[in-house]
Amino acid sequence: REWKMAAKKMVVKKIDLDEWLSHLKGIETRAEKLTLLAKLSQVLNSTLDHLEVRRMAMEAACQLMNAEVASLLLLDDEKKKLYFEVALGDREETLKTITLDLGEGIAGWVAKQGKPLVVNRPDKDPRFLKEVDGKTKFKSRNLLCVPIKVKKKVIGVLEAVNKRGGEGFNQADLALFNSLADQVAIALDNARLYQELEETFFQTAESM
Repeated sequence: REWKMAAKKMVVKKIDLDEWLSHLKGIETRAEKLTLLAKLSQVLNSTLDHLEVRRMAMEAACQLMNAEVASLLLLDDEKKKLYFEVALGDREETLKTITLDLGEGIAGWVAKQGKPLVVNRPDKDPRFLKEVDGKTKFKSRNLLCVPIKVKKKVIGVLEAVNKRGGEGFNQADLALFNSLADQVAIALDNARLYQELEETFFQTAESM
């Protein structure tokens, strides 16, 4: 009987140890991602070329979220439409021909509401536009979509699609992705301000 009780205690300790190691691994992974986020933020703000900022934003999204593809959609405030400004993957050119009305699809909903979304079963979500997958011949298994805001105003959305490894995205992923979107917003706004300043300088030089 004493042997059985000792064996039972050993099993409990083994389970507790496994849980602790799993928890520790999660902390290490989170710490690694936060370090990566800091490095990506530095890279994003290392240039004032708006096209380069957009491209790097996509690469950062894929790398940070371990996703197959990522896309950046910018909002035309006057037309109330979203345009695929940059998308990574071999379907990039097809995606650039697609526009979304504000409120249309997952990205349109996020842009209109100004709220992020985790969608791990797009086929079951009524907001998901199957037509986009149909045109690109791409299967969206899961996705993260977050608004990009400058001074609390939505200027676009950032998407990460299909997390590698067969898992879905979680709330920790969403928090990290939101942080990246904040950095992208700063980089985009800095590039915009620089472009406006440059244009003003050349106009002034021309008039002189």
